[in-house]
Amino acid sequence: MIEITVPKLNNNDAQYDLVEWLAEDGATVTKDDDLLTLETSKAAEDLVSEHDGVLHQAVKAGEQVPPGAVIGRIFADAAARDAFLAAAGASAAEAATAGAAAATRTDSSGEGADFVLTAQARTQAAESGVTEEELRSLGKRIIKGSDIEALLARRGASEELPANRLELSQHQRAIGAVVTESHRTVPASFTVVRMRVDAAEAAAKELSARSGTAIGLPAVLITQLAALRADFPAFFATYDEDGYALLAEQSHVGVTVDLGNGLYIPVVRDADRLSAVEVAEQLEDFRFSALRGNFRGSELMGAAITLSLNNDEDVLLTQPIIFPGQTCMVSLGGVQSSLELAADGGVFAARYVHVGLAFDHRVVNGREAVQFLQALKGALRAPELERTAEPAATVG
Repeated sequence: MIEITVPKLNNNDAQYDLVEWLAEDGATVTKDDDLLTLETSKAAEDLVSEHDGVLHQAVKAGEQVPPGAVIGRIFADAAARDAFLAAAGASAAEAATAGAAAATRTDSSGEGADFVLTAQARTQAAESGVTEEELRSLGKRIIKGSDIEALLARRGASEELPANRLELSQHQRAIGAVVTESHRTVPASFTVVRMRVDAAEAAAKELSARSGTAIGLPAVLITQLAALRADFPAFFATYDEDGYALLAEQSHVGVTVDLGNGLYIPVVRDADRLSAVEVAEQLEDFRFSALRGNFRGSELMGAAITLSLNNDEDVLLTQPIIFPGQTCMVSLGGVQSSLELAADGGVFAARYVHVGLAFDHRVVNGREAVQFLQALKGALRAPELERTAEPAATVG
C-alpha cells in the first residue's frame, strides 16, 4: 500500500483545496496517470500517480488539505483495498468519506446542486453573497476560487460599488500575507549600488542578433547573479532558527512578474547553468503564464534568491522585502542615462542602473552586502552570457 500525501506547493498557503479527483475511487491506475487537482492561492496543480495499483480516495473533493496530509492510497490490487476497508478501524470514517466523494460531486451544497465548490470558493461565495443561480450559470462541475473571482469581477463591472470600498482578490490577500510575514520575521537591511550597464546592453544586443532571441537586462542580470553563489553562498540560503544558515545547493533564481493580473514569482532553475538566451526564453514563457494566470505550483517554488524587477525607466530604485525562507532579494531599477567625465577630461554618455539588495541581517552584514553588489557590478562590465564556464560547485 502506498500513501498519497499532499506535497508542499508554495510558501504562501498552509492548506490547499482538493479541487477534484481525476480518477474514480477504486479505479485501476498506472504510473503517471492524473489522480487529482489541488488549488493553491496562486495556481492549480495536477498530481499524478507514482505507482501502478488501485486507487482509494481518503478525502473528498472540495476539502482543504495541508501539506503532508494523507489524502489517498494506492493498493496492489482490488483485493488488498477491500481487505483494508474491511479491517477493524480501517475506517469506517475513511470509507464513508470516500463514498461521499461521488456524492459530493453532485450535492456539495446539500441542496442537490450539480456542481462542487472548493473550500476557498465556498468561502468567497458566502462572503460575497453569490447565489446558487450565479454558481450554476458558470456551467462548471468544479468551481474554484478563481472562478468566483472572475464572477465577482463581472458582477462588479455592472454594479455601483461604494466609492470607499475596494474588495481585494484572494491573490492580493496572499501577497499581503507574505509581505506581512516578511516584515514580522526578517530583520532586514538594505543597500544600493549604481552600476554601469553599457557593456551588458551591448553584449545582450550582439547575442540577440546572433541567436534571434530578444535578450533584456533582466536575463543578463539573472545569469550573472546566479554565478555568484560559489563566492557568496550565504546570499543563497535559508535562515535556521537554531542559529544556522542552510546553504542552497542550486542557483535557483526567482523573478517577479507582474503584468497587471497580480504578482507572481516563478523560478529560473539552475540559472548558473543556463545561457542568457535560455533565461530570456524562460522569462518570455513566464510572461505568457502570468497573462493567462496558469502557473503550476511547482514553477513558483524553490528559489534560493529573488530578483525584483522594477525596471520601468522612471523608477530609480526600489527597496524589496525578503521573501520568507530566503536571505536576500535583489532589485533592479530603470536604466538611466547621464553624461560622465572621462579620465582624460572628455565627456561621454553612460547608461546605468541602481541595483538594490535587501538582506537578512542575521545572516549577512552590510560590508558583505556591498562586496556582493560590487561583484555583480564587475560581472556586468564583462558579462558571460553563453555560459561556457563550469557552473558553481554544489555546496554541501
